[in-house]
Amino acid sequence: MLGLTMRRARSWAVVHVLAAGGCGRVEATVPAQQAAAVGSSKVETIAEAPPPPAVRPTYRRCDQHRGRLTTGRGFDHTRSRLVAAAKATHAIQDTFALPGAAVELAAKISYGDGGKDLEDEDVDIALDDCDGRLGGTAKTDDDGIARISITAPTQPGAYRVQVVVLGDGSETRATLHVLPATTELVVFDIDGTLTTTDDEVTRDVLDEHFGHLADGEYAAAAYDHGAALARLWSERGFVVVYLTGRPYWLVDHTRAWLRAGGYPEGLVRTTLRHRDVVPKVDGVGAFKAAYLRSLVDAGYRIVAAHGNASTDVWAYAQVGIPAESTFIIGPHAGDGGTVAVRDDWSAVLPVARDHAPAAQPFAWPSAPSK
Repeated sequence: MLGLTMRRARSWAVVHVLAAGGCGRVEATVPAQQAAAVGSSKVETIAEAPPPPAVRPTYRRCDQHRGRLTTGRGFDHTRSRLVAAAKATHAIQDTFALPGAAVELAAKISYGDGGKDLEDEDVDIALDDCDGRLGGTAKTDDDGIARISITAPTQPGAYRVQVVVLGDGSETRATLHVLPATTELVVFDIDGTLTTTDDEVTRDVLDEHFGHLADGEYAAAAYDHGAALARLWSERGFVVVYLTGRPYWLVDHTRAWLRAGGYPEGLVRTTLRHRDVVPKVDGVGAFKAAYLRSLVDAGYRIVAAHGNASTDVWAYAQVGIPAESTFIIGPHAGDGGTVAVRDDWSAVLPVARDHAPAAQPFAWPSAPSK
């Protein structure tokens, strides 16, 4: 008498033929249909082995391909030459995009302390995608804005955007951050959070536009350990976002201040409209909440947020950032159950240092610290 035990996987089955008394065994592999026809069979399904883990794409930084234009070709309109006689004050915001998504790159082209717009002139906007330059030429509109639409690269990374006014060769730059859904972020306000007071931005404004009247340049005073804290979050693998209520024409000044202060690379976002600068919930609060919402709606995860103002507390809460992950320094420390930070950022350093590394959907060129 024979006992048959068959193990079936996909369309084939392994048949074990046991001799009476269990003294011998013959094993054969036969089509499952044939094995199933044996009435006395005992069929045991074998679960398929899980697929190997997907290889995460490597995050890359593209800043090698620059435009060849070094001098302007001349403007199309006489009035443009008069406008461009003043100092260039162009600005373009850092932008984020999902891999392969459509994204608009828009630059504000203006000159002088009053921000006189350059209208109806050609502007070259190009993205360095590590293989070359992707972009095109656009005319500025009545507000001095030139914009193009492109498809974001499919590989995560920081892609330099270069904007050149073809009339005089003046330029500005920004970064397109291509980030897959589930990317983990850490958010910092700047004025009153990284700088010691909110009125530092006022002195920045005076230096930006009237610095030629004074000796040297003013650098906003910073809280101790703020740069070290931002670096720790970055070293743990998180993408840093600097979200500030500063006006758009201070974006280059802000990037320069962050670089000089030793802050890590990150996405820098300022306001686009003057009314968004107003330090009220329906001003800067609404601006920050709307931008944070766009990050969350893209599928990004905000792990921690840092601020100082009641508008920061409000904006962070609007997008569901937990109070225990919201660190507030200054007079509003602890408002709304947030984590109170006193005097400087030293007390938060262990929080970042001991935090688990970011679970990013991409691999950094060098792995974050464990």
